[in-house]
Amino acid sequence: MVALCLCFSARVYGQTVSTGALTGVTLDPSGAVLPDVVVTLGQAKDQETQSTTSNKEGVFAFLSLLPGRYELKARKSDFEPLGIQGLNVHVTETLRLELRLQLAERFEHAEVSSEPSMVQTDTSALGRVVNETAVSGLPMVNRNFTQIASLSPGVVAGVFNAGELGLGGTALSQIAKSEDGIYAHGARSYDNNWQLDGIGVSDVQGSAGASGGIPIPNPDALQEFKVQTALYDAAYGRFGGGNVSVITKTGSNAFHVTIFEFVRNNILNANDFFRNETGQQHADLKQNQFGLAFGGPIKKDKLLFFGSYQGTRQVNGVAAGQSRAACSATVSEPPLTNDRSPAALGRLFGGLTGRLGGVAVNPDGSNINPVALALLNDKLPDGNFLIPTPQTIDPSKPLASQGFSAFATPCSFNEDQFLLNLDYVASQRSRVVARFFLEDSDQLVTFPGNGLNPAGNTPGFTSPGDSAFTVSLLLILTYSVMPG
Repeated sequence: MVALCLCFSARVYGQTVSTGALTGVTLDPSGAVLPDVVVTLGQAKDQETQSTTSNKEGVFAFLSLLPGRYELKARKSDFEPLGIQGLNVHVTETLRLELRLQLAERFEHAEVSSEPSMVQTDTSALGRVVNETAVSGLPMVNRNFTQIASLSPGVVAGVFNAGELGLGGTALSQIAKSEDGIYAHGARSYDNNWQLDGIGVSDVQGSAGASGGIPIPNPDALQEFKVQTALYDAAYGRFGGGNVSVITKTGSNAFHVTIFEFVRNNILNANDFFRNETGQQHADLKQNQFGLAFGGPIKKDKLLFFGSYQGTRQVNGVAAGQSRAACSATVSEPPLTNDRSPAALGRLFGGLTGRLGGVAVNPDGSNINPVALALLNDKLPDGNFLIPTPQTIDPSKPLASQGFSAFATPCSFNEDQFLLNLDYVASQRSRVVARFFLEDSDQLVTFPGNGLNPAGNTPGFTSPGDSAFTVSLLLILTYSVMPG
């Protein structure tokens, strides 16, 4: 999918689905409105700045700001300069300030370091920002940021299964009990709206089981994300559930590089209960996630870039249950043996009829259907029977369930994802940004989930699959002026 969008705005009034805003009013020591104050705003990580002047009501505004940490300075003749550091601008939020300038003869200089008000007076939307520190610092077993989306108030999600195949199904719409999805204030999980750098990436086919979910950028590529749960306006998408705006990192005037590898292996894995019951060692669960993130200037103060790559290689013999990808399974069956001759089967089933009745099996097995006999004797390439011989037998149970087996045939999951962000700063008030994201994955499921294949709980029923997400190109030109 290629998304190409050129947006020109000569006058905007706040944040967008991928940006934030900062507004405020300038006051004198008595609290009266102070016009014509020059206000300069710059990002803490580079030297790029933009300036504006408060109007006759003392109002100033910086609109369509990229999420990040900013420093603000205000100056006017006969007043001392004012500086504020550590201003955090978040996606979809408008930060409001009151700047009180002191008379020059009273103070030589004033430095203020404080956090803005926790109350958002400019919007009725409810939501919570998860910043870069939380995304990179909280433990996420598969480096899937959607695992911590449920930290927001009003959001409920199922307990994440660390043994799932792939990156996990938390972000999927509701498909099965093992893929609960995310519920915002009681809305269904397939009513959520997902946006990546302002581009809609919602899982519109998830409820039908036809989609792989949403794109999952690696945590080292994320600036922040915000989950809005109520009363956001129509600019945020087509659904009525939660709205999740994901913002990826941008480059700065300094070069930064991160190299990472995260490893899981069998050394600390506990054994499955059923494999203990049948005297087998624990199944394989091995995962390597590796890559790098790199950003910096192509032309200082003008052209900045940020790119990242993450590769995932997983061998999983643990995933089980009703999910679409089962790599381990348990089977209850009659006490079959390796002797599948008509005589042996007659001794086992002689005199019995099917569950719905029918002709009883002769004690010598002479009336067993040839098709059933061939199926019972069919073998896999490794020499084992397709319908397995039980690993354990419990004679105290009914004949149909005396045999029990636990299988683990490792599934595989491989993924490569690439991200490239370009930012061209044309002037203090205009910027052109380009976003590219590619995520390509493939997997081999050894036991397809029961909903896809009723016989998929025994070895020999593999199900290959692959999926890809591409946010090919987004071009945005923004131009902001202060209101009034």
